[in-house]
Amino acid sequence: MTATQRQYASEVLYMDYMSSEDSDYEETEDPITGETERKLACYKTKKLTWEKTSLTNLKYKLDRAYHNSLSSHARAMSKPRQVGGLSARPAPEGPSWAVRKPDGETD
Repeated sequence: MTATQRQYASEVLYMDYMSSEDSDYEETEDPITGETERKLACYKTKKLTWEKTSLTNLKYKLDRAYHNSLSSHARAMSKPRQVGGLSARPAPEGPSWAVRKPDGETD
């Protein structure tokens, strides 16, 4: 990452800027016991409606860097993330490059 990207990241690495996520499970039957098991299939993230593309792109780069830093075993054990709806969470007071203003509001 460039120095500018690191500076931008330091402005938004707070919970207010992170997507909410829910665990999504799948049910499988144990072939030996016949019991039904629930296994974590993926995480469903909720898109932040106020998030600008520049913030989305920065978070993608951070996620890729994190994923690439994992051991091969940890990478194999990680669960995928899928967009599963829109978040109703209001926008934080944040930098203009990251946060879209509500309709009708200007800087």
